[in-house]
Amino acid sequence: MQKIKLFFYFSIILSFLFACNPARQIPQGKYLLVNNKVITDTLILGKESFLPFIKQKPNRKILGLFRFHLGVYNLGSWGKDKKFNRWLKSIGEEPVVLDSVLTERSKQQINLYLSKNGFFNAVISDSIKTHKKKANVNYHIQYNKPYLLRRINYTTVDTGISNYINYYQASSLLHKGDRYNEEIFEKERERIVLDLKDRGYYFFNRNYITFQVDTSLKNHEADVYMYINRINENLNPNYAEYEVIKDHQSYRLRKIFIQTDYNPKNPGLSIPKDTLFYNGYYLLSMGEKRVLRENVLLRNLFIKEGDTYLQRDLDYTYKKLQELNIFKFVNFNFSEVPRDSGQNEYLLDLKIQLTPMEKQDYTTESEATNSGGNIGIAGSFGYRNKNTFRGAEVLAVKLKGGLEAIPNFNSVEETKRLYFFNTYEIGPEISLNFKKFLLPAFLERKTSRYANPKTNINLGFNKQARPDYTRSISNFGLSYNWTPTRKQQIIFYPIDINSVKVSLSPEFKSKLETLSDPRLLYTYDTHIISSTHATWIYNNQKTRTINNFIFLRITGEVSAKIFKESLNPSQFVKSDFDISYHQYINSFNNVVYRLAAGYGLPYGTSESLPFEKSFFGGGANSVRAWNTRTLGPGSYKKDINIEQSGDIKIETNVEFRSELFTFPNGMILEGATFVDAGNIWTRNKVAGRPGGEFTKDFIGQMGIGGGVGMRFNFSFFILRLDAALKLRDPSLDVNERWVYPNQKFGLKDFTWNLAIGYPF
Repeated sequence: MQKIKLFFYFSIILSFLFACNPARQIPQGKYLLVNNKVITDTLILGKESFLPFIKQKPNRKILGLFRFHLGVYNLGSWGKDKKFNRWLKSIGEEPVVLDSVLTERSKQQINLYLSKNGFFNAVISDSIKTHKKKANVNYHIQYNKPYLLRRINYTTVDTGISNYINYYQASSLLHKGDRYNEEIFEKERERIVLDLKDRGYYFFNRNYITFQVDTSLKNHEADVYMYINRINENLNPNYAEYEVIKDHQSYRLRKIFIQTDYNPKNPGLSIPKDTLFYNGYYLLSMGEKRVLRENVLLRNLFIKEGDTYLQRDLDYTYKKLQELNIFKFVNFNFSEVPRDSGQNEYLLDLKIQLTPMEKQDYTTESEATNSGGNIGIAGSFGYRNKNTFRGAEVLAVKLKGGLEAIPNFNSVEETKRLYFFNTYEIGPEISLNFKKFLLPAFLERKTSRYANPKTNINLGFNKQARPDYTRSISNFGLSYNWTPTRKQQIIFYPIDINSVKVSLSPEFKSKLETLSDPRLLYTYDTHIISSTHATWIYNNQKTRTINNFIFLRITGEVSAKIFKESLNPSQFVKSDFDISYHQYINSFNNVVYRLAAGYGLPYGTSESLPFEKSFFGGGANSVRAWNTRTLGPGSYKKDINIEQSGDIKIETNVEFRSELFTFPNGMILEGATFVDAGNIWTRNKVAGRPGGEFTKDFIGQMGIGGGVGMRFNFSFFILRLDAALKLRDPSLDVNERWVYPNQKFGLKDFTWNLAIGYPF
C-alpha cells in the first residue's frame, strides 16, 4: 500500500514537472500555443465575447495555474510505448501546436460576428510572438463606425394578423438609432411568434417572419422592413401554383381527452375502455379506477374546452403534470377538427397521454464519513409511495442509523463500544407531502395554483448515544412551500416542535459543573422547542444555459412557550442568511464566493440558544481546517474536548473548481482549491469560556484555513474529499495566530473531510 501511495505521489509530481515545461514535446520549427489575446480600440462588445470565435484554444489549466492535462500527456509520451503510457495519453491533452490556417479562420469568424453586430467595415489583423517553442497570438480589432437603424417598418397583408401589426411595431425591440444587431432581430422574431401562439395561431412559426435590411444608405444607416407572410406566400414562385395562399387562422380548443394509463410501448394495448365526461373534460382509462382522482387532475390543468389556443397555458399545464412526479411521460397530441358546411370554425382537439411510473419504490443508502479524523459509517432504508391517496401525495418512511468513533469529552475510560465505534445514532422518519395547501376551504380557494403550493407533514424520532451522554429527540413539523416567482421559493413552518431528553454520565456532568458555564449546562439539559420559522430563497440560475448566478437564503425563527406545563421551554429569536455568487469562467473552471452570518437572541427564562438551534464552526461545510463544531467561540482556548456553540456566526469562503478528467463511465473528477474564514461567538462574557464573546475586534478572531479537494461527480451524487490547513488560529496568542511560519509544517497538520455534495 505504501508503495502504491509513493508511486501515486511520484506520478503527480512528474505530471506537474512536465506541466511546468509544456513545450518539451514540440518539434523544431513548431510552436506551442500558450495564449490568445484580443486587443481592441473600444470595449463596445467586450473582449470576452470574441473568445468563442477563436478556433484554436491553448491547453487548459487546472485551478487557473497549471497545464496539468498537457503534463500528463507529456508524461505518457516519455519513455517506451507501454499500456500505462497510452492510458496517460488518453486521459491527458495533446499539445496545441499553432496552426496559421486556424488563425485565419478565427479572423474570419470574428469579422462575421462584428458584421452581425453592425460593424461592416471592421478591420481584423493578427500578430504572433514566439519564444522558446511557445507562441502568443494577438488578435487586433479595429471596429470603425457601426451602422445604425434609421427607419423600421412592419407590414402584412394577412387579414387577422394585420390587427396586431401596429402593436408589434409600437412595442418592437428595434428602435431608431440603435446599432444594427442580428441577435435583436432573432429575439424580435421569437417575441412575435410567442405572442401569436398566445392568440390562438397554433400553426404559426418563425419562418413566416422575414426581415429585409437596406444598408445602401449613406452615413452608416440602415432601414429595416419586417414582413409577416401569409401561408404559402413565401414559397418558391415555381411551386406557388400548387399551393393556395391563405391567411393564418386562430384556433380554439374543442374537446380535451386525458388518459392517465397510456403505455407508449404498446399503444394498441392502451385503447381506453372507459370514458367519463367530467367538468368539460373527457377522462379515458383502460379500467374503472383511474390513476389520479378527477379533482386533483383538473387542479393541474390550465386549459379548458372553448379556450383560445394559448401556448403559455399549455406549457404551464405540461409543467404541472410533470411536477406531480407520478407520470413517466407526458405527451400532448393536437388534431385539427375538419371543417364542413355544418362546422366552419377553426378548432383543435387535444389528447393528453400520461404514462404512470411505478407507484412505490424502496431505497437503501450507505456512506462512510471522515470528519476531521472522526471515522464513521451510516446507512438508511427508505420506502416511498408516490400516490398514496390517488392525489399525488408522497408518503416517505425512512429508518436511519450510524456509527462513529469520536473523542471522549472526559478522561474516564470508555466501556461501551461496538468494535472501535463508541457512538451510535438511530431513528425513524415519516413524512407526507401534498401538492396543495392543507388549509380551510375558503382559504385554500384563494391560493394561486401558479405558485406551486405544497404541504409537508413530518414526524421523527432520533436517539443518539455517546460516551458522555444519551439524547433522544422527537419532532413534529408542518410546513408550507410555494414559489411566488420562478426565481423565488418560500418555506414556512407554522408549527415545528422538538422535544429533547438528555441523560448525562456522572463524570461528564461533574466536568460541566466545574467549568462554571451555565450555558453549557443549559445546552445539555432536557428541554422542548416550539417554534415558527420561515425561509426565503432566491436563485437566478438559468436551467438550460451556463451563466453566473446568485443563491441567497434568509431564515427567521421565533420560539415561545406554548405549553403551560412544558419542561424547560426554549425561548429565542434567531435569524441567519447565506449568500453565494457562482462565477462561470469557462466550461472547465468556475469560482464560488460565499458569505454567511447569523444571530440568535434568547429571552424569557432561556439563558442561551438550545444546542440544536445554536451556531457552530468547523466541519465539511464550514471552515474546513477545523473539525466539526470545534472552532471558537472567539479566541477561547479549549481545555476540554467538547462541541462548541455560539449565538453569533460569521463565515466566508472562496473556492476555485476545475474539471480534471472525464472517465469512460461518465464520472467526472474535479479539483478544488479553497480558502475559508469564520468563527462563532457568544453574545456576552461567559466565565467558563473567556474570550468567547463578540467584540469590535471580531475580525482579528476569525479563523482562516485553506486547502485542496477532489470531487467525484457521478451526476446523481457528488463524493467530496477535502484536505485543509489552519492558516490563522484565533485560539493562539495574538502575536502567534498566523500558524506559519510560527510552526513547522507537517502532513499531520491537514484536517480531512469526506462528505456528499458541494460545500455550498
